[in-house]
Amino acid sequence: MSWSDIFPVLDDSMVAAYQAEATPDEKRDLGRLFEAEGIFNPRPAKHIVSTSLFWKPTRKAEPDYPAPSREVMENPEKFGLSSRFESPWDHYVVPLLTTARTLRTERPDLTPRVYLANDLAFLIEELTSADCEVYLMKSSSLRHNPGAMWRFLAMEEAGLVTVCDSDRAEDLLHNVERTELLATGTLKYWRTPYFPGEVGGNYGCPSTYRSTNACHFGAATSLPIRLLAEALLWNVARKKIETRCTVGPLKIPIYGTNWPDYGYDEYFLNTAVYPRMAKEGILTLLYRRDQSHSYWLALDLEFCAKANSNSETLHWGSPWKEPVDTEVEINPNRHFPKTETS
Repeated sequence: MSWSDIFPVLDDSMVAAYQAEATPDEKRDLGRLFEAEGIFNPRPAKHIVSTSLFWKPTRKAEPDYPAPSREVMENPEKFGLSSRFESPWDHYVVPLLTTARTLRTERPDLTPRVYLANDLAFLIEELTSADCEVYLMKSSSLRHNPGAMWRFLAMEEAGLVTVCDSDRAEDLLHNVERTELLATGTLKYWRTPYFPGEVGGNYGCPSTYRSTNACHFGAATSLPIRLLAEALLWNVARKKIETRCTVGPLKIPIYGTNWPDYGYDEYFLNTAVYPRMAKEGILTLLYRRDQSHSYWLALDLEFCAKANSNSETLHWGSPWKEPVDTEVEINPNRHFPKTETS
């Protein structure tokens, strides 16, 4: 049993089918989701710290927001809007600006790049003043996607890329150092596999397993992200690739495959990016106190090892500190009882 026996993989033949069979109108419409309208404050890009900035409901079933403004983002409830956070401005924009200003002082060699939704263009001046490089997208994002996928586009360029959320500033420099570690060796990708917290803790179900946390990874090689994203959407629409896991006779729907809802960015990583990066060599980071990992992690690590024998696993974080009773009497017959013989 291999990873590709359980989880769908966007292979090269599917990408080629998209390139050969998609109509010009299909390619235009899909391409517009991932195209930049303009680049502001372009900077040297030896190491890009890449994030997306957009504000949309998480799911297609929710009504779209009105045109955003600072006032609306600071207090959406005042305008009758539901939001995951009381103040999206404080949760996303302020940490991004603060981090960019910190990097300008502490790590001026890094390029903080923001893939900015078209309807947030009013932020360009403030972002560039903080020394961010801004890619203003043609799209404002549909829902959580394609906005959440834009940050992966930095991987199209040669050099180092650390992908993050704008609200994860406290972890950023640690992640940057992990990416820079890749440049000193043979591995090309680091990631943290996990299960999304909102799925209810069903860690035995492969449909909720994520090979890569979408805001917590780095790469030291390039991939044609836009082409892969367009090809996945086209193949899914034509049912040429599964949106389900295959476990024996069972077909289990994969969490996060409803376009353009929350989670599709990690379905894309699972399906299109991770299998290709496995061939390049992966450094897998496992948090010592994470109890959510299951046998799907074992299948994942086996796939990495077979794809590239240089792949490694690193355990990080503090171990458990509860006292351990080292004087417990072990009964040798507890699991292997003696067999009576005549």
